[in-house]
Amino acid sequence: MNAITPQKRNDGGTSFHKLITYLCVRDSEKNIINGAHGPTDGSRDSSLSVEIDAALNSLSDDALFDESGIVTDSFTDGRQRVICGEVVCETNCFSLDTAAMEMKAVAIQSRRCPDPVYHYILSWREEDKPLDNDIFTCVQESLKKLNMEGHQYVAAVHRDTDNVHVHVAVNRVNPVTFKSVSLWKDYDHLQQSCREMERKFSYAVDNGSWHLNDSEELVRTPRDSVAAPRGARAREIFSDRESLHGYAVRESHLAIEKAQTEGRLDWPQLHNLLYTQGLGLREQNGGLAVFDLLHPEGVSVKASDVHPAISFPEMTRRCGGFQEAPPVFNPDRPEDGMLGMYNHYMPQLHVRDQEARRERREERAVAREVLRARFEAYRAGWEKPDLRSRARFEEITLHCKVVKARLRETVRDPILRKLMYRVAEFDKMKARAELRLQLRDERQALSASGANRPLSWKGWVEREALQGDVAALSQMRGWAYREKRKSRQHVNAGHQPNAVVIYGVADDAPLFRSNQHESRLLRDGTVNYLRDGKPAVTDFGDRVEVYAAPDDKSDRFNNDLAAALTAWRSGEHAVVRGEPTAVNRILYSGVVRNLNSDDGHRFKVTDSQQQASVIATENHYRQNNAPAQRDRVEEQRYDNQRQEDAPKPAFKDLPRP
Repeated sequence: MNAITPQKRNDGGTSFHKLITYLCVRDSEKNIINGAHGPTDGSRDSSLSVEIDAALNSLSDDALFDESGIVTDSFTDGRQRVICGEVVCETNCFSLDTAAMEMKAVAIQSRRCPDPVYHYILSWREEDKPLDNDIFTCVQESLKKLNMEGHQYVAAVHRDTDNVHVHVAVNRVNPVTFKSVSLWKDYDHLQQSCREMERKFSYAVDNGSWHLNDSEELVRTPRDSVAAPRGARAREIFSDRESLHGYAVRESHLAIEKAQTEGRLDWPQLHNLLYTQGLGLREQNGGLAVFDLLHPEGVSVKASDVHPAISFPEMTRRCGGFQEAPPVFNPDRPEDGMLGMYNHYMPQLHVRDQEARRERREERAVAREVLRARFEAYRAGWEKPDLRSRARFEEITLHCKVVKARLRETVRDPILRKLMYRVAEFDKMKARAELRLQLRDERQALSASGANRPLSWKGWVEREALQGDVAALSQMRGWAYREKRKSRQHVNAGHQPNAVVIYGVADDAPLFRSNQHESRLLRDGTVNYLRDGKPAVTDFGDRVEVYAAPDDKSDRFNNDLAAALTAWRSGEHAVVRGEPTAVNRILYSGVVRNLNSDDGHRFKVTDSQQQASVIATENHYRQNNAPAQRDRVEEQRYDNQRQEDAPKPAFKDLPRP
């Protein structure tokens, strides 16, 4: 058996509710990997108290699981086992439905644990078929190893894969002391627990950082080779040149390993193995060093760094004192031949095969140029689909003329002939009306399929990739890599906002001018509002992020700007998320704007509780016939300045017809 610790979200938005739902409900619509570790809509709230309210609402409105769990066993220590569909679960909470809420209620008691959610997996090999009782026993033992005995947990056994495995969601905060457990070397402790459980239940032994020796003692697994020296790593990373250590390990490590396994590794054999690769072995500074035979005065590498079996103490213990290298040619026995040097270290070579990479890069560049030329040819030769509307109308007109000509020859009564002419004209009008409706449907179908206009560059590349074009597929991967790099740079360079105002899709506001902020428009449409050269408010279009301010005055100006950006939107969707204090400040700035501004744009949000708070605050000040005042005395000092420096849109609304 082995242990797995899945990678967690980087934004700290893990959720007990999402994780437990993922573990216990095996449904295709709910088994979303991102959702298993937290919200995926981008509207997370860092406050655990808000998560508790959300959990209470979810338990009161919708059940956590589609099908109610069946309690099969209850234990004296408070544990119970529940069957949810095909998943057998065990928890020490009051019930599986309330486990997430209980964990959050305990986790909020610890202010020093920003992420109390811990998730790990115990997996068995294919030949192992453990029973449920044994699996949950392994879970209990692993929790003891992690110093989490008595912590709230939910364990779910999954048997829908080749390897039976159990997911464990545990609360890092102790329910009695409210102290969080450190995760230092957690994977190391889980590996120790796996080896002990393999011995206890006679499971198949798996690889890991710990193993049982011949004396049934738990010892750390030795590594085949140690990490590269710092200088060698720096050379390969920064200069992209292969180090002597990397060359020696790459060319001789496997040969030394094989000779050691076969029991024929001695001093002459070691010298010969190294000589064939252009390397030598000598005593240096009380140990053994591997050096380049072509440049013996250059750098050298510790022999133990190349392979632990050729360290000086190990070779001395096995083969006696150090022996010099034997001659590569014996003049007394020429028939034995000469030992050849088949390879040698070249420090000018790159770590990677630059020639192959260069060839592939050139081939990729040529293929993309050809791809672009094909697209230009497609655009040049593209013709809009011809619906033949003029010709089809002319066909109806000619048909009417033919009918009239026939009536002129066959009908002799002028009154009756005139009447038949009117019928033919009516049929023509009817056919033309039907043709107009048919053309409208055909145009709508072309518009829906995109055939009424040429494909864009990206759309054309996507179509070619679906048809199996390798160059188009490479181009799409290049775009994806570029977007991923840009997003990574944005995340690394960005700041964590205290509050975020989320709007509907394509609900934009104009760029604002404020004496207190510097406006900066980016090429992707993002508007950065800076204060003293630092980001204060950022308008992404679908959301506005408000960052922490160094003082109360800057914080008020930032909140006023966020409220103005919200008021100038349609109001179809607006929800404020973030720290409770920061959310309340934005809502209060909205109240101040509604009471003091008469530009026809009112601040309102779609969250019922937040909007109720805004309305109640407005009514309070209106009933008392007093202007909205903040809780700080120095606010009066900035009232006049706030009116003069209030953010104003750079472009006002145009008059509408």
